[in-house]
Amino acid sequence: MQSEKENGRDDIPDGEPGHTAELRRYRILELSLLAVEAANVGTWLLDEETKEFLPSKRLKELFGYHADENMSYEGLIAQIDPKYRNKVVAGMENAMVNREHFHMDFRVTGLHDQKQRWIKALGGMYSNTEDKQFHFSGVMMDITEEKQNELRKNKFIGMVSHELKTPLTSLKAYVQMLYNWAKKQKDSFAVTSLSKVERQIKKMQNMINGFLNLSQAESGKIQLDKQDFDLGELINDVMNETKLITTSHTINFLPCEPMAIHADKEKIEQVVINLFNNAIKYSPKQTVITVSCEITDNKAQVCVKDEGIGIDEQDIDKLFKRYYRVENKHTENINGFGIGLYLCAEIIRHHHGSIWVESEVGKGSAFYFSLPLAKSTEAN
Repeated sequence: MQSEKENGRDDIPDGEPGHTAELRRYRILELSLLAVEAANVGTWLLDEETKEFLPSKRLKELFGYHADENMSYEGLIAQIDPKYRNKVVAGMENAMVNREHFHMDFRVTGLHDQKQRWIKALGGMYSNTEDKQFHFSGVMMDITEEKQNELRKNKFIGMVSHELKTPLTSLKAYVQMLYNWAKKQKDSFAVTSLSKVERQIKKMQNMINGFLNLSQAESGKIQLDKQDFDLGELINDVMNETKLITTSHTINFLPCEPMAIHADKEKIEQVVINLFNNAIKYSPKQTVITVSCEITDNKAQVCVKDEGIGIDEQDIDKLFKRYYRVENKHTENINGFGIGLYLCAEIIRHHHGSIWVESEVGKGSAFYFSLPLAKSTEAN
């Protein structure tokens, strides 16, 4: 039987201590590279000290370079769509400085072919076991088809949701007219029935607004119609409407001082409604939901606290990701799309605010968000 060297594999050390372990490591690396090539994935390596950039042939192709052409790190960045460029650079630098993983989707335009592609990038900081020299490396793959399908789906959802809004608005107007007429006629049955219909219409409107906001968030085009309003009054209105629809929980709104914010009232209302609905869905009946607000660091801060099932620590960082839902025995019978908290996070982010959660399994959760105060309030 021929040896590796007789087969032309003179890159494998022989006759040295540790030969078997070295050969095993070489073959694992070889298999890994074959698997990457088979998956049509581009790879790169960036030396932390020298900044030397080593892209694979496939990576060059993804950015419109020729396979035998030199491609620098600056050249890679230059082909990223300006809309995403700063975010990608900041993400990669943060991963290098803080030794964190890098995960991002962005659009590029090929250097020579001028073809637009959507790229998924995954990477992180790694070191060899000998001299602990760090390098930044990872993979990139073409997700253009997947992204285009997603954008078409979101466009369809947005279009359908928009078309549903018009007849639903008309329906609500007719119900309100009938409700007012029934009150004048002192028809208690009609008044009760129409008030229930109106509440269901409100629920449908909230669902449609959620899908519209999702469509806008996915396309990066959340439009804000800002105005000055008192956040405490908005929360109180949402609480009163929620009490009419839901009688299974006690909702307490602790008194708070007036706090004017400059924001899109409809979208902030959607955030409050989502947090109320989540507190109700994920806590047992007859428990208490406590809502509080305060001014801290020139920001209006709101807290919605429940006495529910709580959230495991490993799930907290993923809660605000799109379509993410906690899966366990406590949530298997709870319906949802996994978009509510994602939309809350996107809306708050577009208002330059913050959203976070504190939770303990079995003891409940407290969801917070903060928004900048209106300038008139800050002056006071």
